[in-house]
Amino acid sequence: MKRAILGVLLASVMVWQACVIPAWVNTAEQDAEVAVPIAASLVDVIDPPLAPVVTLVEDGFSALVKTLDAYKASPTATNLQAVEAAFEAVNGNVQQLENAAQIKNAATQTTVTSVVALLTQAVTEIAALVPAAQSAAIPNVRIPNSGAAPVKHWKAKDFKRAYNQIAKRDKRLKKL
Repeated sequence: MKRAILGVLLASVMVWQACVIPAWVNTAEQDAEVAVPIAASLVDVIDPPLAPVVTLVEDGFSALVKTLDAYKASPTATNLQAVEAAFEAVNGNVQQLENAAQIKNAATQTTVTSVVALLTQAVTEIAALVPAAQSAAIPNVRIPNSGAAPVKHWKAKDFKRAYNQIAKRDKRLKKL
């Protein structure tokens, strides 16, 4: 009888453990979700030819959110690889935006550089959340014009606050 109860208890714990979503997934998802409107805001300040690159960054963060949702629903190695692939795409798109943004207007350059740095920080924070033991494929991330991006342990609210400070200086941007 004791063995049966112990067996049921052990099986229950194992099932519960299998269903628990790691905390990093929710945090990464919240960070990616707040990055979507931040990326989209650049359309209001950049030259029209850069709009497709901004759309790539925005869509990349949206895709990252979807892969994180899939991982939450089924935390498998395959779904983690999808998260890594989406992350790598976002990282590449942010770097492409940084390289393409050759802006002549000083005020616009400051705004774009600040927003791109904020998006790069979001990529850095998400990369830091993915367990290193599970993911060696995540590349080193760097903030535009500043070398290595230090992990600040920011959450979605920190990104909103930083973005709203940028929006306060540039009225073309809408606050979040």
